[in-house]
Amino acid sequence: MDYALRDLLMFTPEVYLRLFIRVNETLGPWLAVVIAGLAVMGGLLVHPATAARRLAFMVMAAGWGLSAALFMARFYAPINWPVGWLAWAFAGQALLLVMTVLRTPPARAGGLPLTVALAVLSVMSLTTALAAGEWAALALPGATPDMTVLTTILMLALLPRGWRWGLLIVPLLWCLFSLLTHWALGLWRPLGVPAAGLVLGLAIGCWPRRRE
Repeated sequence: MDYALRDLLMFTPEVYLRLFIRVNETLGPWLAVVIAGLAVMGGLLVHPATAARRLAFMVMAAGWGLSAALFMARFYAPINWPVGWLAWAFAGQALLLVMTVLRTPPARAGGLPLTVALAVLSVMSLTTALAAGEWAALALPGATPDMTVLTTILMLALLPRGWRWGLLIVPLLWCLFSLLTHWALGLWRPLGVPAAGLVLGLAIGCWPRRRE
């Protein structure tokens, strides 16, 4: 008997996309805090003070924790058992991010690259909403794993190259896992997020840090 990748999943595309709606409904007014945090983070990354840029990475680390606890452990793991283990990896990644930026200062982001990155992330956040046909299924960095991973991968370009690969292990593993899941579900638009994460992660792992 032949089996397809889709046969390994216990849920439909509709059930998966519903997770994003449930997370956003659960956050309720706290969604505004997540959005405000993302906006502040962008400002911190272009700030000349090293402490401000470190704080931006700590805000992103909090997003890893939130994604792990809410989206993954509470909603996603019950229908996709490997996610429960990956949620612990996300929690570890949050701690690793904090420890890393306390030891090595992130470079200051350039205005143009940051603008381009924000535009790309804004478009990517819409993919689940477009697939679901509902704005309530919007995927925000810091609240959903794919967008949290993609945002972090872009931020890692601000760290010395020698520090990046250790921080890329969990993001790249998640991108591969998520890409295969989206492929099996036939969700081609959202699949673009982990696919972009894989490509950018490998590229940024080898890219020299921008000089101050």
